[in-house]
Amino acid sequence: MKVAAVDIGTNTLRMLIAEFDKKLERLRPLRRERIVTRLGDSFIVTGLLKKEAMERTLVALERFKSIAEEEYCERVIPIATSCVREAKNGREFVRLVKKRIGWDIIVIDGTKEAYLTYLGIKKGLDVRDDTVMFDVGGGSTEYIFSNNAIKTISIPIGVVKLRDLFMKNDPPLESELEEIRGFVRKSLAELKGLTNSVETVIGTAGTATTLAAIKLKMKEYNPDLIHGTLVSFDEIVEIFNILKVIPSKERLKVEGMEQGREDLIIPGILITLETLSTFDKREMLVSEWGILEGIVFYYV
Repeated sequence: MKVAAVDIGTNTLRMLIAEFDKKLERLRPLRRERIVTRLGDSFIVTGLLKKEAMERTLVALERFKSIAEEEYCERVIPIATSCVREAKNGREFVRLVKKRIGWDIIVIDGTKEAYLTYLGIKKGLDVRDDTVMFDVGGGSTEYIFSNNAIKTISIPIGVVKLRDLFMKNDPPLESELEEIRGFVRKSLAELKGLTNSVETVIGTAGTATTLAAIKLKMKEYNPDLIHGTLVSFDEIVEIFNILKVIPSKERLKVEGMEQGREDLIIPGILITLETLSTFDKREMLVSEWGILEGIVFYYV
């Protein structure tokens, strides 16, 4: 059957259309769409989803619905993550989506978000024991530990939150970067006790795939080339040193930079570097597969 999985994130809306054979547990991606709507814009300050941000997101969801209908999808599974589950008016947004789009949004908690991410990565890559997987989002970062048993944890740090809390200048001041580093390092301290050893670190979603795209100097995004790319700690530092000293608009000239991520890539890189440092690893394997694929395997 043909299905569509939709991830309503703090910064970005993403949709995967895939052919799925439930009996054989086989998924074949057919089409990927993403629209930056910044649903969580100013959320960290107000605790609310702004009307303008909700409207942008509703317009984007209307576009996704049209695409799903054009592709003759038999089922659409829309999920929402941190900013919708945390916002004081998150339920209002869910009602608006039902009224205008006709979709019943599934609002998931951080533990489920991490597990769905794990499912997607596991189906797309050979995940062995002593592996840490992570997904840097707009409002939270999910970590999954694979070592005999699976452990998941969602930490409430994300690129939109960090930008809104600490980045008042463009490009950011070195003092602002140090504040982010310190905050992230403190937030990740609890991860060290969750595993005895780590052989592989796998990153998925926007920050990780953007780093891979920049490393590969991609003029046009190619998910097949991104999937399975290794990005070293030193390569990430080199990219960071280039991006941190130029204004966000200038970052769009860097090959591989996705529009809509130019002002968020800095905190995303800092989370990535601190994650690798926490586990004393010098490289990250990038997975194109993640929560969207996990949604299909879990809900269909």
